Amino acid sequence: MKNRLLLLLVAFIWGTTFIFQRVSTGTMETFSFIALRFVLGTLAVFPLVIWHRRKERKKILSPNLKPEEKRKFIIEKNHSAPDALHHSVKPWPLWLCGLIIGTMLFGGSALQQQALVYTTAGKAAFITALYIIAVPLFGLWVRQPLRITHILGGILALIGVYLLAFRSDAQPLNFGDFLTMLGVLFWTLQILFIDHFVRWYPGIYLAEGQFITAALLGFCGIFLAGETITLQSVEQTALPLFYAGIMSSGVAYTLQIIGQANVPPTEASMLMSCEMIFGALAGFLFLNEVMTTRELVGCLIMTGGIFLSQLPGRIIWMGRK
Repeated sequence: MKNRLLLLLVAFIWGTTFIFQRVSTGTMETFSFIALRFVLGTLAVFPLVIWHRRKERKKILSPNLKPEEKRKFIIEKNHSAPDALHHSVKPWPLWLCGLIIGTMLFGGSALQQQALVYTTAGKAAFITALYIIAVPLFGLWVRQPLRITHILGGILALIGVYLLAFRSDAQPLNFGDFLTMLGVLFWTLQILFIDHFVRWYPGIYLAEGQFITAALLGFCGIFLAGETITLQSVEQTALPLFYAGIMSSGVAYTLQIIGQANVPPTEASMLMSCEMIFGALAGFLFLNEVMTTRELVGCLIMTGGIFLSQLPGRIIWMGRK
């Protein structure tokens, strides 16, 4: 229950972050915001990394720890998950795990930040939640079961996205909505990779690794895009940076990794999808964003499809072996 509550808190923080990201688009460019956001996230998590390392060291040096328990603890810490004693295959190194999920985090965040220049916080929140449908589909490659409810929920969600993203049948797709949809791919892969890596390494180490990677990629983006960070832009974007960097990055992404440790990825994605509801409410309350009847119907259909996809149902495929 505790892990599920943590993921619900993550959804609330992420949902309210959309409004801060939307506001920041008028005062700071995309890669500049991403780089500074994850620098703050890195700094926020660093004290916890130090605390965790000291806790591990204290446990190893404890005189009350039996030799066999100490041996088992060291093997688990240096090699793999709790079943390290029974497997000879050494997992990927921590730096590589951080690089992979950090790249996914950067890709999703950058696309989402740029998308908010063209679309609303509420629409971005709902479209981002499509990773709920994508997770079980991509999960087939890691033997996650595909159920009939996943298929039916996915069909409903796509109908909802059509009504939400296309204001009329003749209107082309909004560029911001397209970028948000593209970002769904990165969020999906991040969730699946985290579910795999958290069996090997403490969540706090993975969180720090992904923030460092995302920040470095953000600075690379600044250089390639020719952006400039000025003192004025930092001052004008101080509150969005603080909330997105400390709360959404440092706190929420760390809680996500910790919360996912004992929750199946499909269920975790469902809990975190509540960010779409919090995002739409925040956009309405603080940015006066109002959706048309067509868009509201699309949101309702999407919500129904997303939650339908998480209900128990007949397994139709177990994925690759």
